[in-house]
Amino acid sequence: MYKPGNKSIWKGRQDPGSVRDVWHQVVEAGDLNANIPEGFCFLGFCSDVGVKRNLGRVGAVDGPDAIRKAMVNLAVHFDERVKLTDVGDVVVSGDQLENAQVELARYVEAILKKKSFPILLGGGHEISYAHGKGVLDTFPNEKVGMINFDPHFDLRAYPQGAHSGSWARQLLEEYANFHYLPIGINEAVNIAPMFELMRERNQSFISMEELLSESEEELLARIKYFIDQMDHIGITLDLDVFSAGVAPGVSAANPYGALPHHIKPLLNEILNSAKVVSFDVAEMSPKYDDGRTAKLAASFIYDVVSAELCGS
Repeated sequence: MYKPGNKSIWKGRQDPGSVRDVWHQVVEAGDLNANIPEGFCFLGFCSDVGVKRNLGRVGAVDGPDAIRKAMVNLAVHFDERVKLTDVGDVVVSGDQLENAQVELARYVEAILKKKSFPILLGGGHEISYAHGKGVLDTFPNEKVGMINFDPHFDLRAYPQGAHSGSWARQLLEEYANFHYLPIGINEAVNIAPMFELMRERNQSFISMEELLSESEEELLARIKYFIDQMDHIGITLDLDVFSAGVAPGVSAANPYGALPHHIKPLLNEILNSAKVVSFDVAEMSPKYDDGRTAKLAASFIYDVVSAELCGS
């Protein structure tokens, strides 16, 4: 079920006489069924059905608004030609996850065909099946790569229906032009058949050990090799790639994770490739947060917008 954007959530600090200093002053509310806005479109996916099916901690359904509230006071460093629009949420009704994923994918495709940039706010990582499907349906005859910052492959089987840990497997099975690069994989939380599936499909990955120990130059070379083979790139940032010390508000807290400075230069380099068409942030679960995780998500969204503006 789709709900259009609501301007009322975009309220925050405002200095006397200020009219265009922070995001809540410039973000507009939109309705994708009436008009696809130009620029950046913030679209939430209110779901933790996939997390529940994957036996995770529920609470991610409230993630999109938590991220919005963390974005309201971000500083404006662009002119009025840049458009930021909150286009609302796709909300999972009951247990109807698959229907909502198809609906979200359709909106992602519509945004991309308008040449706008979708920034998707989760919600469980089941958001990324819809994200990827929308990109792949937009570019059916071109190579599409999804780069996933995540300790999990998300290649689990799904005999009882899609879930937060199955999205990458679904896309691998459904789209011949889907290519996958997960970054931050923790061997301890991924069963052996997932590594075998990656080898069978000739897909590469970067482990958490490599992310934390290899030089930035080495990591960027491996990422660039992947990007050079693609026509378009979508990025998904699962907040549980970060250590629980900086990101407690996630569906699966990570005792052995990255810090922001491990991810930020890699993300910026990916964004500088000029091939990135979309971005999502997943597994924001405010039930377990004290504000840190939402602010971390907001800071990376800020980086995405800033980098895309520099590259445009």
